[in-house]
Amino acid sequence: MSTWLTLTKIEPALIEQVLEGRGPLVRDSGGDSFACDYRIIDAVAEGRAEVETGASDWTSVYPGLAASVGHGCAVVHERGLGDASGFVLTPEEVCRVAEGLVAEGWTTRSAAAWAAGRQERGLEDLGPFFAAAAAEEKAVVGKLS
Repeated sequence: MSTWLTLTKIEPALIEQVLEGRGPLVRDSGGDSFACDYRIIDAVAEGRAEVETGASDWTSVYPGLAASVGHGCAVVHERGLGDASGFVLTPEEVCRVAEGLVAEGWTTRSAAAWAAGRQERGLEDLGPFFAAAAAEEKAVVGKLS
């Protein structure tokens, strides 16, 4: 069973609506969305952290990556039976995440490559997604389901 991470760039003016539950957690908006299997991110990050630092808690080793998937972010609502956990990153947090992903070595493609894009996304696309969102001064709303 997969746990999907879905991220969507949104206008900062929509943050309050999302936090108050008046807006959708995530919208399918093509190039403004990113989705991948969270278990892949978790497994790769855990393995890399263990090899590089001897630690298995990757969220403390890679804080940029951790924030990009919702660790330590403003929670929209907690996961319940058959529900999704949601989180929001402000434009300022998006910039910090984008910078953190680069510093931690999680990006191999540019924001321009993201914009040219392709249908299928992978872990290597997470950095460019956040770089594009930062350049566009967007917030990001995410969910794990």
